Amino acid sequence: MGMGQPLAGKRLFVLDMDGTIYLGDRLFPWTLPFLRRVREVGGQHLFLTNNSSKTSRTYVEKLRQLGVDASSRDVLTSGDATIELLRSDGKYRKLFLLATPEVESEFAAGGFELVRVEMGSGAAGTGRSSTTGPTVARPDAAVLTFDMTLTYGKLRTFCRFLRDGVPFIATHPDINCPTPEGPIPDIGAFMALVESSTGRKPDRVVGKPSPDFLKAAMLRKGATAAQTVMIGDRLYTDVACGLAAGVTTVLVLSGESTREMAEASGHKPDLTVENLGELIPLL
Repeated sequence: MGMGQPLAGKRLFVLDMDGTIYLGDRLFPWTLPFLRRVREVGGQHLFLTNNSSKTSRTYVEKLRQLGVDASSRDVLTSGDATIELLRSDGKYRKLFLLATPEVESEFAAGGFELVRVEMGSGAAGTGRSSTTGPTVARPDAAVLTFDMTLTYGKLRTFCRFLRDGVPFIATHPDINCPTPEGPIPDIGAFMALVESSTGRKPDRVVGKPSPDFLKAAMLRKGATAAQTVMIGDRLYTDVACGLAAGVTTVLVLSGESTREMAEASGHKPDLTVENLGELIPLL
């Protein structure tokens, strides 16, 4: 894509959050000027995140605290999309969920029955060997979100269900989550652990790079692929998702990816910039 006016005529700017508009609790200085410029040209934005350790309500609160004007319609998480997918499917009502307590609450509010590990049952309560683990009702699906409260007991039970053939669904495939202290293991790392133990890969991954995630964002905002730009810091999720959905893609180097990674990747964005600030003159 040429550098003349590559973003002219675009009306929906779908933005990743971690590593794109902020890092940790620090809003990048170029974020608000970029969002202001989007509004000036008659565009709209939507924040799309694979991070399923928090709910969309939590993200809205965080964005507002950072000075970003946002409502619930402006944020779509992979957890939100997973809830909608499973609810519309209709056959997954009982779930074994690896998730933080606030995300567990979102799934419960969505009408799902959550199968839980009873710490007092199993080995400690029956006198069986401690390697046996507790007896847990078989779920309709085992769902992996970005569980930052993960325990070994939950992980062991999750793997046991997968060995028994329970459908395996993951909210997203990100390997690392960027933080101010550096990257930390994300679902992709958990998936590698689970596959090494059970031989199972997810039967379905809902979030980026699935084009369905981005298509849901365009439907929510009433935009076409030709009017949409996907902006993010990860090649294998953000850029790959945009390419699969047929929209313009922009890689920012303010998060996980480096220019060397971009050059070596098979996912080639339409535009690579250091940060959102470099896009302002192109709108």
